[in-house]
This record gives sequence, C-alpha cells and structure tokens, in this order.
Amino acid sequence: MRTKRMGGSRRAAFTLVELLVVIAIIGILIALLLPAVQAAREAARRSQCLNNIKQWGLGMQMYHDNCKRLPNASYWNKRTTFVEGIWPFVEQTALAQRYNSALPFYLPPNTVTNSDAGAVTKQVPIYYCPSDRPGALWKGDAYWRARGNYMLNFGPVQLFTAKSGAPFGWETCTGFSSYTPFQVTFGQITDGLSKTMLMGEVRLSRYDTDHDARGDFINDQGQHWFMTVNTPNAGIDYSSMGCVNDDPTMPCGNNGNQLGSARSKHPGGVQVLLADGSGHFVNDSINLYIWRALSTIAGNESVSIE
Repeated sequence: MRTKRMGGSRRAAFTLVELLVVIAIIGILIALLLPAVQAAREAARRSQCLNNIKQWGLGMQMYHDNCKRLPNASYWNKRTTFVEGIWPFVEQTALAQRYNSALPFYLPPNTVTNSDAGAVTKQVPIYYCPSDRPGALWKGDAYWRARGNYMLNFGPVQLFTAKSGAPFGWETCTGFSSYTPFQVTFGQITDGLSKTMLMGEVRLSRYDTDHDARGDFINDQGQHWFMTVNTPNAGIDYSSMGCVNDDPTMPCGNNGNQLGSARSKHPGGVQVLLADGSGHFVNDSINLYIWRALSTIAGNESVSIE
C-alpha cells in the first residue's frame, strides 16, 4: 500500500528564464538610479566648491580689513602671487610662516626641487574644486608647486592690457618681466560690491606633469587669472607659457595672446566670487554684456548676477 507524502508538494526552484528576468529588472533599476546618485554626488561637490570660493572671499575681506586694499595679483620682481598673501587669512598661517617672502617661489624653503617638501607644494583643500582634480600639482618642471581652481578676475581683455577696469590687473604692463600691479580698495568699486566679480573657476589639465599654465597660480607667470572676453566654458585659451590641447571641452593654443576663460566641470556653468564675499553659480548661457559688466569695478552698468 502506497503511503501518502506528508507536508504537501515540494516547491520548484527558479528556472533560468525567471532568474534572467530578475537580473534584468535589477539592472534596469540600477540604471534608473545611477543618474540620480551621480546628480546627488555632483550636487555635494558643487556645494563644497561654493564653500571653497566663499572661504577665498572671507580671506579677501579680511585682507582688505587688515591692509585697506585687495591683494596684488602678482609681483614679477618677487615672483609671487596673491595666494601667498592670502594664506594668513584662510587659516594657513603655518604656510605663511614657512614661506620666505624675500625670495622667489622657486627657491628653498619655498620650493624644494623635484620634491613636495616646499611650502608652495602643500595641497590646501580650498585650492581645489572637488569636481575637478583635488590635490593636483604642477610637475611640469623641477619646481613642484600646487595647482588651483580659483583665479582672479582680469576683466574683458587679454592679459597684457593695462588699466582693464577689473578688480585685478596692472597699472602698466609690457609683459611678464615688466609690469606695475595695482591694488583696488572697496571704495573704488563704484559699480557695487554685489555686482563685481573677484574670482572664478578655471579647469586643470589631466596630469601633474603637463606643462599647462592653467591653474598654475603659485607662479607669477602661470595662469592665476581668467578673463571675460568669452562667456564661461567658451572660447579658446591661449598661453605662451604652455598648454596641453588634449581635451575638446577646454581647448587651448600656445601663443602670446594670453587669454583664459572661466571654466569648470560643473554641468552648465561656473562658480564665482563677488566682492561682497558671496558665492554664486553662473550659467554658461549668461549674456556676454552682463558677464563683462560684472567683471569691471566702475563701468556704471546696471546689471545683476541673478
């Protein structure tokens, strides 16, 4: 006599087709979620970038309070830039104390050749936009130094134009080895502190060893500036100090024009710093007239960044 099986029938396992369907559904869900995750990460990076540029703004405000003027963009006879002057006001007093301001940036203890031991090689977090290449260095020659994403506004001109009307630049200029810098006071910014840009983003080359002047902001002959000849992320950058033209989103040419646009890896625009210390995101589509008007201190234009 056949006995009855207790416990009911045994459950069948997943078939191969069912397993493949489940895997396909999971893949679709991941594909749907990935853009949202990437957007959330970029939003966080953009927020950190904005915080960085505000830190530069606070440093500029404190420098002005202490010195009654904004810093010089650079000194050719000292081979230094605004970066070293701002250190004490962005919580980098230790670097300022290590740096010998009587010497050019490329001599010890400021730089130790082919080494990251010099003061100018310190990779300070506020130098870098987290969407670009944090920690980037210049290793295009023996004098290693930090690169940076945040540059000074030189206005709607090419580099060797004196009296550009921008917050930074030169009173007289015949080239890198002969120029007279000027230092602007807030009182001279008659267009209004909330309507005048001090700084903006630029992008860095792909590799530390690239001989690309963009972002070389410790060097007085590097790109520690941007211009408003073109709207953000537009135009071609030019430099006699070298550039690497291997990225179609940041094209460049090697010649004496000395021109650089504000650029970033944030989709659709760049972060800028206004003279009142506020940071703002500017769309690539900004009207060129407004973009240029925001780059001058006394143009009498009635424009707003909003």
